[in-house]
Amino acid sequence: MPNPSPLYKQILETASAHLTNFKGDIVDVVDILPPVDLDYAIHLSKVISKLSPMLGNIIEYRVVVALNKLENWPIGKWKRQDPEFPDTIFEGSVEPQPGIEIKT
Repeated sequence: MPNPSPLYKQILETASAHLTNFKGDIVDVVDILPPVDLDYAIHLSKVISKLSPMLGNIIEYRVVVALNKLENWPIGKWKRQDPEFPDTIFEGSVEPQPGIEIKT
């Protein structure tokens, strides 16, 4: 990859700084109550990882919405691109195209 432009770096730095505001936010999608017995606790331990794809998609959506609310993007906008890599990209006249990959 060639050296990124200053604008590329500025877009990613602005987005990264804004996304630190999400630290500690609760994504209120599913409540998992304490298990009523050991069998249910064992069951939960086996299926809890299946929530990761759903949670990841919700976070991707929230990231794009939050970044597009900023007024720092006069030359483009953020877009979610599922199932492509990276999860979110900045569509505009910037090369290379900035993007953020989101992991849960």
